[in-house]
Amino acid sequence: MQYKYITNYKNNDILRKSFNELTEKTYSFNFVEWFQNGFWDENYIPYSLADGEKIIANVSVNKMDFMLDGAEKRYIQIGTVMTDKAYGGQGLSRYLMEKVIEEYVNKVDGIYLFANDQVLNFYPKFGFIKKKEYQYSKLVDVKNDKQILHINMTDSINRIKFLETAKNCANNERFSMHNFGLIAFITTGPMINNIYYCPVEDAYVVADIKEGELLIHQIISLHRVNLDSIINSFGNTIGKVYLGFTPYDSEGYEINEYYEEDCTLFCLGKDFENIDKRKLMFPTLSHA
Repeated sequence: MQYKYITNYKNNDILRKSFNELTEKTYSFNFVEWFQNGFWDENYIPYSLADGEKIIANVSVNKMDFMLDGAEKRYIQIGTVMTDKAYGGQGLSRYLMEKVIEEYVNKVDGIYLFANDQVLNFYPKFGFIKKKEYQYSKLVDVKNDKQILHINMTDSINRIKFLETAKNCANNERFSMHNFGLIAFITTGPMINNIYYCPVEDAYVVADIKEGELLIHQIISLHRVNLDSIINSFGNTIGKVYLGFTPYDSEGYEINEYYEEDCTLFCLGKDFENIDKRKLMFPTLSHA
């Protein structure tokens, strides 16, 4: 390999800047504010190839702690897979995938990723198997007016309170993820305008509302909440609810196979062999 293999270089200003430039060029976002805010922790590790001090290819590892039906799980999620177009066709992503899998396959309960539709034939080459996810939804007839409060996350006090809760969040799903850095990245970035507070349950809710439909991505609180109470707090304009997680109690919910463009789940490891039968959904906020 003519290029330098490097990893875990978040504190190297030059390499981090180059990494962010390639991320911006590839995915139209970057990790600049995330790093500056102190959210880039030891759970996010880029595995890269560099030409001098220029990052030309990358496969990132996200260390993910999960609880699945009461059992602790340690997974690795692969993300930010990219190669500079000027260096394409040299097998650089393959090289990095092999390095990551070799390092972690015997250290964790499983490895997973969400693939773009253009590369669905790439990941099976490494033993990954396409898996199904299932989404829970139901029609609702809410009688009360709206009680939920929208949170302005640009206000520093609101932001601190929310992030402190997220850091110590209780489980409110059958399949729950604990990765504060990732939650902070999403809720202070792409979903900064999707944060609500439910006074009745003393809980934050990350949600989308559109034309009478409510998508609850995650409930963030210090205790177990009543999910129906959370739903009702959004008021009588809501007619249908979709969950971005797997609820403890599925009674009354429709369970349908889930599909999202450019978001196909691939898994590697014995822990995932029968995951389809459990009718699970990886929390939408766990997508790196």
